[in-house]
Amino acid sequence: MVLNDIIINFFSSALSDLANQHVEARIENARDERFGDFACTSAMDNQIRELCGIKNPRELATKLEQKLIERNSQERIFTKIEIAGPGYINVTLSPDFLFQFVLQSIQAQDKYGNTKAKSPRNIIFEFVSANPTGPLNIVSARAAALGDSCCNLLEAAGEKVYREFYVNDYGNQVNLLGISCLFRILELRDIKIKFSTKTSDETVQYKNEAGLPFPAEAYHGEYVKEIIASFEKEFVIPKAQLDRLLIQSQRTDLTEANIYTEILDNELNQIAAELGKRAVDQFLESQKNDLANFGVTFNQFFRESTLHQDGAVLKVATDLYDFVKKEDGKTLFLSSQFGDDKDRVIIRDDGRPTYLLADIAYHQTKIKRGFTHIFDIWGPDHHGYIARLSGAMQALGLAKDRFQVIIAQQVNLLENGQPVVMSKRTGKIITLNELMQEIPLDVVRYFFTMRSFDTHLDFDLTEAKDTSAKNPYYYVAYAHARICSILKKAEDQNRTPKLTKPNQIEWSDERRRLLVLVARFPEEVKDAALNFEPHRLISFLYQMAAATSRFYGVAENKIIDLDEKTAITLLTVLQSVAICLKNGLTLLGMNAPNRLDRDSTSADID
Repeated sequence: MVLNDIIINFFSSALSDLANQHVEARIENARDERFGDFACTSAMDNQIRELCGIKNPRELATKLEQKLIERNSQERIFTKIEIAGPGYINVTLSPDFLFQFVLQSIQAQDKYGNTKAKSPRNIIFEFVSANPTGPLNIVSARAAALGDSCCNLLEAAGEKVYREFYVNDYGNQVNLLGISCLFRILELRDIKIKFSTKTSDETVQYKNEAGLPFPAEAYHGEYVKEIIASFEKEFVIPKAQLDRLLIQSQRTDLTEANIYTEILDNELNQIAAELGKRAVDQFLESQKNDLANFGVTFNQFFRESTLHQDGAVLKVATDLYDFVKKEDGKTLFLSSQFGDDKDRVIIRDDGRPTYLLADIAYHQTKIKRGFTHIFDIWGPDHHGYIARLSGAMQALGLAKDRFQVIIAQQVNLLENGQPVVMSKRTGKIITLNELMQEIPLDVVRYFFTMRSFDTHLDFDLTEAKDTSAKNPYYYVAYAHARICSILKKAEDQNRTPKLTKPNQIEWSDERRRLLVLVARFPEEVKDAALNFEPHRLISFLYQMAAATSRFYGVAENKIIDLDEKTAITLLTVLQSVAICLKNGLTLLGMNAPNRLDRDSTSADID
């Protein structure tokens, strides 16, 4: 049981005695440690006062205080219980009680922070799901870091989690990728191509020069050239086609309108389709490798194309029976009945399914596979899509609160404070692989995770490359490394922490603060998991590192100069702090080094 639950149960039991029925106490962390560790606000709650038959908040607080003092005389959890203001009850935890969490952490080691869920949910968590039309960029990288951290935290909180990446390997984007590959191969066959530009009003235009017009909406990046290098020789373009295209490439009047009427015929479209499939496979394999190097793995990469092959996409339209209608030859899903601003087309008038229908079919498989809760991470440009898909899940029988979309806001890539422009189609991108070559993985994961989902992230490459204590990852990592160094020196002096109960020592503010943080660690892990807030754990670890620094900053805490009893006790506490720092970083996909080059971190960590 986490610390917060213990305190809530303690107060709830006392309140229930006063009310002669079960009453759940309202507890919050104290806003200022000078006033204690927890504050009970139950006396200000009208409903609770009615249950207890007491109208005056201060009167209820006084009676509750007496109950707490009576119970505490036996359990000795608190060293101070006092009323403040109109009826707040502030409590300060005893060092002996807090030290039990230190001992628990040392016994549990890498499992400390884990809790058990009363009824574990069977969760499928979908994240990243980047289009397989290019390498992963830093926007996908942030989703990978956040999603992986959420899954780790949920598992630590006792939930069952299945990680999935949805591969959009069907439709127009794959066709465009195939055409992009075809044009690049033609370029290698000495056939001139030309690229478009956009005017101020976003009109596509081509120069009046020789060359086959490369489709404006296709993929222009150099990575297309790189990906086809491994297989382009396997694709034979008939000589008659090459001769025809060579002649056309000498024209100066060709524009995008000519691509699909004069340049591409059935034979070339078939070659482009095969190229698209091959390129998708290559890009997907590359994405898998990049994710694995980033410390992110999935239980499954689910391909959209399998849904179309199985007929599942069109079939789901019949499963929505009561919530569809026909209009002008189209089939519409009645998403307006679920909070959407209008009904949505799911089958076009020519019988082709829309992307929405494919997405509904995919999410239906999650229900059919037995998952009780469906969580997705989407980008900020998909916010308006939530209502229609949520409505479809409800129409298919899933409770509204069992489907949740988490929107991850945009990443703004900076260098020396200046924006770096990214576009997958134009090729001006910073890939995840490039980022990991420039910056250590641990730093990348830290930066991507240190802000909440709903906050835009300014990722400054210059700041991330800084190896001093100004870099927050190194600040936390050095705290762990320094504790490991102290424990090693103590071991060399035969001072090994082997306590089974606390020694009676002087608990200064700096020493006691570490006890409180160790005790709160499982609570922070659980709350970060259930609220999808990995950044909360990041903040807590930084707070713990800062508390460790303050601890070292006091001369009375210099272990080598202390008496045996005090030294062993504090070494035990430090060992526990190191466990928390390591476990927290591990849950967030980072390492906690046992040592760091002292020259790479500035002295102000001390």
